[in-house]
Amino acid sequence: MKLLTISPSLDIRFAAVILLVMGLSTPGQAEIVSLDSSNIDDVLNNAGVALVNFYADWCRFSQMLHPIFEEASNIVREEFPDTKQVVFARVDCDQHSDIAQRYRITKYPTLKLFRNGMMMKREYRGQRSVTAIADFIRQQQVDPVKEIHSMEEVNTIDRSKRNIIGYFEKKDSDNYHTYEKVANILRDDCTFLAAFE
Repeated sequence: MKLLTISPSLDIRFAAVILLVMGLSTPGQAEIVSLDSSNIDDVLNNAGVALVNFYADWCRFSQMLHPIFEEASNIVREEFPDTKQVVFARVDCDQHSDIAQRYRITKYPTLKLFRNGMMMKREYRGQRSVTAIADFIRQQQVDPVKEIHSMEEVNTIDRSKRNIIGYFEKKDSDNYHTYEKVANILRDDCTFLAAFE
């Protein structure tokens, strides 16, 4: 194997290209926000969906999850480039024990889902793989409101589940947007349906 030596006179741009080709550079590095008491409320309140990794550096399982979480973040960022639509974040619970107490974190790592600043009651307990975490976030981006077009559809609703049906004059209204937010928060507990005009 030949070693590549770079002379001092070599153009820095060429060196960067070589590093990129050799895989020593990480241009699409994960955009994982480190949360602390100064930014946590702002970040979570402005995120449509946020997946937060509560970890401890001394925890072997936390260390194993870091590269998986970062790779899942990279994949999701490609599909959902709006940085406020989906946020991947982390909290070092040793350095920020106040935040760990606030969200009742007792084991590491814990992955919690937040929607528009509200912590969802179910934490992520799925497989700790890049694909599973990315799929989980994709599922969270699916519209929780199903549109109904006729009374026959209403008659075929599964009545063993909780169903909430909203009637709106138009989809582009403040009332419907509020309904969507509520549907996103309660999507695991109820089925949301909407009729228009």
